[in-house]
Amino acid sequence: MPVDPALLLACTLAGIVVVLSPGPDMMFVLGQTLAGGRRQGWAATIGIWCGAMVHILLAALGVAALLAAEPALFTGLRLAGGAYLLWLGVGSLRAALAGASVVQPASAARRVVLQGMLTNLTNPKVALFFLAFLPQFVDASPGRAPEWAQMLVLGPILPILSVPVFALLIAGASGAAARLSHSARAVRWLHGTAGVIFLGLGTRLVAGRG
Repeated sequence: MPVDPALLLACTLAGIVVVLSPGPDMMFVLGQTLAGGRRQGWAATIGIWCGAMVHILLAALGVAALLAAEPALFTGLRLAGGAYLLWLGVGSLRAALAGASVVQPASAARRVVLQGMLTNLTNPKVALFFLAFLPQFVDASPGRAPEWAQMLVLGPILPILSVPVFALLIAGASGAAARLSHSARAVRWLHGTAGVIFLGLGTRLVAGRG
């Protein structure tokens, strides 16, 4: 087995604690679900999952360590990610003012996949999290698989564990959005709430607290 079973179990238990703790990814999925329903919520989840897999690969290859060692690169990526989230927030508030529908076409869902991936990739703290989290469960003793290979095995555990949590979140938020979708005033409220969530996430990231 490429990883120690005990370390695999420890990584899984730690991952459960992490995914149950509310964070930016969970709030992003919530905002997208409120703005566009179940399809858009799952699109956001897929995008975040894809972004996380890239971060895992970068951590295994040591690229994330370069990010941690270059403050200017870290700051630039953080500001870019925050600006993108602020832009999404402004777009949601504009949709609220325009009275846009909660139900979104398939093309919107594809766009949200890209948005979810970009928001995850442009958050340097996600890269640093995987860089700090995964090595704790790597066994560097002789006879074990290379450390990078173990990280590639352990890394997907966290995104996989997040799927059922996001599924419950999407089910609840999309149910509320569906019940309110018949009211133009409620639709504006849903888009406005999503906009506030995105603006909050963007502000926190720009301020260095995301």
